[in-house]
This record gives sequence, structure tokens and C-alpha cells, in this order.
Amino acid sequence: MAFLQALVQQWHKADLGYSLLLNFQHSEDIMQLFNGATDIKTVANLIAALVYSEGEPRWLTSESHDFEKPLKNELVFRCILISCQLIFIKVSQRINLNQAERLILTLSNVWVNQKRDDQSSSELIELIKKIYTQVYAIDLVSRSVIKNMK
Repeated sequence: MAFLQALVQQWHKADLGYSLLLNFQHSEDIMQLFNGATDIKTVANLIAALVYSEGEPRWLTSESHDFEKPLKNELVFRCILISCQLIFIKVSQRINLNQAERLILTLSNVWVNQKRDDQSSSELIELIKKIYTQVYAIDLVSRSVIKNMK
């Protein structure tokens, strides 16, 4: 039974990654971020994996959504927020980020800047921007410490 539950969860995670991808593809600014080695599918799937890192989120399973369509903006906000929070924890533990994790932060910043006119999500926007700023401040301090040690 556990195998089937794990399989279903992987399926849902893949659906979420695809639905996030469809949402992000509507933005030319976001698509311009993916000219390097890491593609947008990898980043969308990593966001989905981070969202599912502690099991299947109730807020996502209770929401009826066709995963063949772009994910609703409210749900994208939640996914981005969870991803940014987990990346912040990783950075605060002085663990280096890989390229995909850095792209999640950059993508999040670009995405929330595009959604500023959405009044219902202004608190989430500010929280995501604060996390983005703090992660890069911690990263800058870490780099300067390493540079000074040489």
C-alpha cells in the first residue's frame, strides 16, 4: 500500500511541476532566465519537489485544479513561498545553492514583480521579496568571509 501511495504522490508532484511550467511559460521575462544549462522544466519540477518535501500538501489536494492547464496564481504564490522558505533555511545553514535553486529565487523575484497589481497577494509578495533579499544578503556575507580567509 505504501508503494502505491508513493507512486500516486510522485504522479501528483509531476502534475504540479507541469502545471507550474505552463504558468511560467506565459512570461517572457521568466523564459529569458533559462538560456543556461538548467532548463525551466528542471526548475518547475524542483519547486514541485520542495512543495512535496514534507508529504502531500493539504491546501493543494483540497483545491480542484486541472493540471493540464497553468496553475492558478494563488497556488503558484504558495508554491514559490514554500520553495523560497526552504531555500532560505538551506542558505542560513551555510549550505551552497545549486544553479536550479538560485534560479528558483530569481524566478520568484521576477514572478512576484509581475504580479504586484494583485491586491489579495500583497503580503505574500512582500514576504517572498524579503526572503529573496535576505538570501542574497547571507550569500554576500558568506562570500566575503571566504574571500577574506584567502
